[in-house]
Amino acid sequence: METILKVEKLNVYYKSFRQRAGKNMQHVLKDVSFEMKRGEILGLVGESGCGKTSLAKAILGMQKQYDGEVSLDCPNPQMVFQDPYSSLNPSKKIGWILEEPLRMKKGMARLSKEERTARVDRMLERVGLDVKLKEHYPAELSGGQRQRVAIAAALLCDTDFLIADEPVSALDVTIQAQIIRLLLRLHKELGISILFISHDLRVVYQMCDRVLIMKSGEILEHGKVEEVYQHPADDYTRLLLEAANL
Repeated sequence: METILKVEKLNVYYKSFRQRAGKNMQHVLKDVSFEMKRGEILGLVGESGCGKTSLAKAILGMQKQYDGEVSLDCPNPQMVFQDPYSSLNPSKKIGWILEEPLRMKKGMARLSKEERTARVDRMLERVGLDVKLKEHYPAELSGGQRQRVAIAAALLCDTDFLIADEPVSALDVTIQAQIIRLLLRLHKELGISILFISHDLRVVYQMCDRVLIMKSGEILEHGKVEEVYQHPADDYTRLLLEAANL
């Protein structure tokens, strides 16, 4: 399979506003290396603060200061966040929010209002939402509905690479299952590659083809989900699996 993402010896350092440049730097990511194949769902598992989101930001170009190499063969990567409310403009209606990528994206500027509306309507239906929700504000939607809107906004950008950063952790179990089924269906229908970030090993087992286990900024273990879960090579992985009763 073709490689869509390659990360080699990635190191990321942070400093607080109180620290002088170059001194007392926090080493957040430590020689992180892995590859991701086009069309797969790759899980990234680790406890809060281990560096998962820092890795996502480096991949998307949001983290500029790093050592190593990140090669992403996708011109328009997108991200779905844990809290969709914080990523949706609260002062705009859903229809406006979803049309915005079509107004801003290069090559889309000549789309008429009617064409933009038709695309938004089709995408809302694709993610399982009523088109009438276009007239609502984000605060008027449930958490699950807002997450579907966030997924729709990402896909309207015609991406084939999606980073899902804890996309179901803020939802109740029933809604989690619905969003997981939605992502799996979209993955099958569109062939998109998904880097699925989570601390929940059960969700990763349902979602992913392969998994990376991260601790304190390092990749401790990686492989096919079944192999890692059934035959963990690292003690930390065993502890995570035991804590999840797997």
